[in-house]
Amino acid sequence: MITSNPKKTLLFLIAFIGCLNSNYVKATTNEGKLSTVKFSVDSTQQIAALKFNAYAESVYEDLRDTSLSYTAFMQGLKGYYNLSSEGKIKRKNTLTIIDFSKPSSQDRLFIIDLCNRKILHKSIVSHGVNTGRLYAQNFSNKPNSHKSSIGFYSTSTTYHGKYDLALRLDGLEYTNNKARSRGVVMHAAKYATYEFLEKNGGMLGRSYGCPALPFNHFEKVVEWIKEGTCLFIYYPSLSYQKNSVYLNQNQYLQEFLYL
Repeated sequence: MITSNPKKTLLFLIAFIGCLNSNYVKATTNEGKLSTVKFSVDSTQQIAALKFNAYAESVYEDLRDTSLSYTAFMQGLKGYYNLSSEGKIKRKNTLTIIDFSKPSSQDRLFIIDLCNRKILHKSIVSHGVNTGRLYAQNFSNKPNSHKSSIGFYSTSTTYHGKYDLALRLDGLEYTNNKARSRGVVMHAAKYATYEFLEKNGGMLGRSYGCPALPFNHFEKVVEWIKEGTCLFIYYPSLSYQKNSVYLNQNQYLQEFLYL
């Protein structure tokens, strides 16, 4: 639950954990030093996790846009910090989230300025033709599947091709690591515009797996996120959440251990 005052929540929870710590230490003193040391490490991680959660809630509230799912944001932020800890993000000022739990008729791409805690841009975005119609439902990493791929990406360089300006994407997980060989890139398309929505019953056209955006502001979008920023394509898949490397690592806590 998102509280109206994350800082107060954090202080309360740290105090609560402190009480639990005291009881635990008394209960395990006679069991030897190893238990005490192990608990100390666990306690530090718990407090770091509380700090991260409070930070995430605070940033989300500052964004002032509930059309961005908090779950998608939270997962994206966790992966962002895990990727950052491994040096896989070169430009750390932005986090881009595509929320494929939303229909293609709604804005579901969000570019977040983490430094200034604001949404720089949001827009509609197309999914793959075999991923679904109005809603994205089926995903694949296989060549010629014409499906979208969920998970974390690092943006790369630009080029000019079939759709003029395009941005290369490097998939970083088992769900999307064939993005390069499949030719999955971010580009603008006529079937991914608000005008197309109005003329086609409120549903965007679909791609061969690429996240396709409107032409309007596309060059600016590329400038904001090219060359090493974090892109997260979210979908509430239990299998993905269980097996994703970057949702299940704890390196992100290192940033919050000594705050």
